[in-house]
Amino acid sequence: MQNKLLIALSVVLVVGNLSAKVTFAQESSHCALGKTLKVATVQAGSYSDFQKVFLQTALALSKDGLIRSDLSPLTPDFNFDVGDNYLKFAKSTKGGCFEFLEDGFYDGKWDLKLIKQNTEALKKRIKEKGDVDLVWALGTVAGQDFADPSLNIPVMVMTCTDPENSGIIGPGEFSDKKNIHVQKEVDRYKSELQMFYDIFKFKNLGVIFDDNEENLLGQAYPIVKDLSRQLGFNLKICQGPVIDDDKEKAQLAFSKCAKELAKVSDAVYLPMGNGASDSDLFTQIKPLLDKEIPTFSQTGSKEVEMGVLLSLSNNNLEQSGIFEAEVAKKIYQGIAPEKISQYYYAPLSLSLNLQTALLIEWKPSFEVLIAVDQVFQNIKRPDLKYSEQAKLATLSQNSDLKVKLQTVSN
Repeated sequence: MQNKLLIALSVVLVVGNLSAKVTFAQESSHCALGKTLKVATVQAGSYSDFQKVFLQTALALSKDGLIRSDLSPLTPDFNFDVGDNYLKFAKSTKGGCFEFLEDGFYDGKWDLKLIKQNTEALKKRIKEKGDVDLVWALGTVAGQDFADPSLNIPVMVMTCTDPENSGIIGPGEFSDKKNIHVQKEVDRYKSELQMFYDIFKFKNLGVIFDDNEENLLGQAYPIVKDLSRQLGFNLKICQGPVIDDDKEKAQLAFSKCAKELAKVSDAVYLPMGNGASDSDLFTQIKPLLDKEIPTFSQTGSKEVEMGVLLSLSNNNLEQSGIFEAEVAKKIYQGIAPEKISQYYYAPLSLSLNLQTALLIEWKPSFEVLIAVDQVFQNIKRPDLKYSEQAKLATLSQNSDLKVKLQTVSN
């Protein structure tokens, strides 16, 4: 009996060191470690990188036995925010060391009003109901809203573009906010834009940005602007609703901006957003290709496969997920988030589309070719009916949606 009391006391002491409130699992628990962290997930809206990091983090925790894998719906193409996938996933995690709350997914659908409502609702739930032990905050906007030490539970901010300039966290390897951990890709976006400039020495760089200031930070706007000053090139900025839950609206804005930037740019950088079509990006960027303008994708090789010239990216974000899973495990073990390193060095791959290079009459140098990790010989285009292609091709001409073009000179 005395030994049992000592064991119980030691468990209480370990749990007391956790910054999260830990809920002890019932007898039916599938967690060998005997306790459960209840997890809520929040995002401003759906985005491919959020889906990939969520999946890879969950898979890594499943392999380590911290998320139940016996009933898991996780597959290589699983998107947690599509249909009722999150609910299915949450149900499958019951009794595991990390248990995702069935009603714990807060999706803002890129709607400012809904994002604000979700933020208020989840914060109130954390502070008053107290049934959330850990938050996964996906992206820059969610990071800005939930990097809040007053919540007094661990918050993991995942896949945000520029956490320091966006005010999520201070500089340095370790968090300056209690209970907050942010993955930091050191100099990722600065490096890729520097490389793009070194290859083409452009004078006027076109960039497609969202027209919502909150989303600009997630598109690395401060980094792009700072580098333009350092290197002395002008920015030709086109803004429109290229991050929007209405994908047709976002794609229309993207198409219009591509057309406008083709008139004034000698290179174009394409930040993240859902305006780039996942069915026929080639049609959208054809005005740029017709003017023989080189393009660079911030998103990754999928867009290069569909016609963008270059990208430097962590394609499936598997290593990013493994990194986040290690952070989650340390939090589970009682290590304070602010004592866990935030530095992440992504295994980046340089992708090149040779058909695009041919279309813009660019011959890659030997130095570029030996640096390339992934080569696409052709531009991937869907087998669309003529009517669908015509609709995409004329989309920017048949709408009243406005985009804004401005120049930032250096």
